[in-house]
Amino acid sequence: MRILVISRRLFPCLFVLSLLLLAACGQGQAGGGAAQPSPTPTVVRDIYGTPVVFPKTAPQRLISLVPSISEILAALHLESRVVAVDYYTDYPAQLTRLPRISDANGNYNVERIVALHPDLVLSSGGLTEKYDAQLTRLGLHVVDLPDNTIALMLAEIQTVGRLTFTESTAQALVRQLEQRIAQVRQAVKGTTPPTVMLEADDSTPGKPYVFGGGTFGDELLQDANAINVFHNNTSNGGYPQVTDEAVIRANPQYIILTEDPRYGGDPQLVYRRSNWGQIAAVKLHHVYHLNTDLMQRPGPRLVDGLQCLAQLLHPEVFSSALPSYCQ
Repeated sequence: MRILVISRRLFPCLFVLSLLLLAACGQGQAGGGAAQPSPTPTVVRDIYGTPVVFPKTAPQRLISLVPSISEILAALHLESRVVAVDYYTDYPAQLTRLPRISDANGNYNVERIVALHPDLVLSSGGLTEKYDAQLTRLGLHVVDLPDNTIALMLAEIQTVGRLTFTESTAQALVRQLEQRIAQVRQAVKGTTPPTVMLEADDSTPGKPYVFGGGTFGDELLQDANAINVFHNNTSNGGYPQVTDEAVIRANPQYIILTEDPRYGGDPQLVYRRSNWGQIAAVKLHHVYHLNTDLMQRPGPRLVDGLQCLAQLLHPEVFSSALPSYCQ
């Protein structure tokens, strides 16, 4: 069974988040001027376009429905409040010992979730749409947030921080991640951008799924100063399924696999693909695999994925070797 988080992410999202920053700022004038309006609270919307309801008190029993949310909760030091996670959560180690509320096929045990009495259930990317609605009807507070771009991932961290009363920790984390992104951009500035195909899934021989335009994978390539050969293809929610012919025509200088090696993410298999021998990346032996968890989970470790990508494509501007976590 292919990893659920990616295989389901390859289908189009039905809804898009909009963060409406409605702020009216001003200070009262000396001498008794007219009172200025107070700042309007930021309206945050979930993946379905519904305004997020923030709790009045800090939730103490959290359930994560997807691995990226589990990693965000851990990065906010909330492990002690998490009572259950999904089948694919495997980081950090402390969360792997918790009860599982889904299976390898992406089926969620609604009865078990309800029995755990969570006061907040979190998901992202619309991956659990069916269960979101069912759990909401049963009276649980469910929040499913968009995460398809780096900006949305960072906004998601801040929203989870607000939901869990760890807003200052979330803000500090976002600042740190933004600084790291800026450092990578600065490091690769002025280098020659190579053309790259970033593969997301090879479940159908001859028709791989790739990261297209409007996705965090496409943004990672831009931040690493590389050109996504499928940047202009935004079909299938930004994860187009392309043909061998399209890849051959695009002729990327690098092919980066992000899917699990057990499910096609093996560079040696790429060298055996029919008619791919004429592609520049194959000729130059520029076919690589990067850690699936870093490249396909829109959470804090996505910035680690950026570091890996940049060092792989531009090793000449980095003094250190490729970090071991990249593999």
